[in-house]
Amino acid sequence: MNTDSAAVRLRPWPRRSIALIGVVSVVAHFARTAAAQPILVDFELLPGMGNTPGASIPAASRLGDQYLASHGVRFSSGSAFVGVVIHGGGTPSGTRIIGGSTAAGQLTYNQQFPITARFLDATGTEPRIVSTVSVRGDLQAIPGTKTLEAFDLGGAMIGSQTLQDSNTAPLSITTPGIHSVRFYSSSATIGFDDLRFDTPVAPTTCDTIDFNGDTLFPDTQDIADFLTVFAGGTCPTGACGDIDFNNDGLFPDTDDIAALIRVFGGGACL
Repeated sequence: MNTDSAAVRLRPWPRRSIALIGVVSVVAHFARTAAAQPILVDFELLPGMGNTPGASIPAASRLGDQYLASHGVRFSSGSAFVGVVIHGGGTPSGTRIIGGSTAAGQLTYNQQFPITARFLDATGTEPRIVSTVSVRGDLQAIPGTKTLEAFDLGGAMIGSQTLQDSNTAPLSITTPGIHSVRFYSSSATIGFDDLRFDTPVAPTTCDTIDFNGDTLFPDTQDIADFLTVFAGGTCPTGACGDIDFNNDGLFPDTDDIAALIRVFGGGACL
């Protein structure tokens, strides 16, 4: 291990290198946008039940895996399903919202039984991640709040947002590596609609942080050498890895720089 604590020595970059990174950022942005299309689940697929908290959720109105093969998302609450409810007026779109379920399979809006949406492959056995999620509460304002929380593959919370029920804007979180979200209200009255997210993808595995292959790591020289090669320069050691550090198939891509710095600091690849 290199214990040298000296700062990275970087020569000023030529203007053409800075311009190149600017172009790369724009190209990478459009490439990611094309690869990750927004998905909408409006919950109109299933027959809805009446809006009666405490009632048993009929089998036909139980939403669990019905959107798994087509959208890559599974729903659960106190039971392995949520309730699809005919809501009528005050519904963000269509006529249906979803509510939570108790362990006994009854409809509930109590925050003790939040709704969980988990992103998986079509078989429901392999995890998937997204980078942006939003959901809307119903439009009937009642004193209280509504909350959206996001979690990574390890179950750690990586984002949250809370709004007043009177705020009709969607709850929204944008951060890399979202594997699941849960949403609930403090008033035990809010149903949810219009879940949106980008295309679920398989988690990536990052390359070693010993980018320059000199067997010294963690070593800030690896970051300096990565930036040199990223900008079109020559690998100083002749043994550098490729610049697709996060192995998402997009390169050159400034997300690889962010991933390298994050992993170098002990964070997750995402």
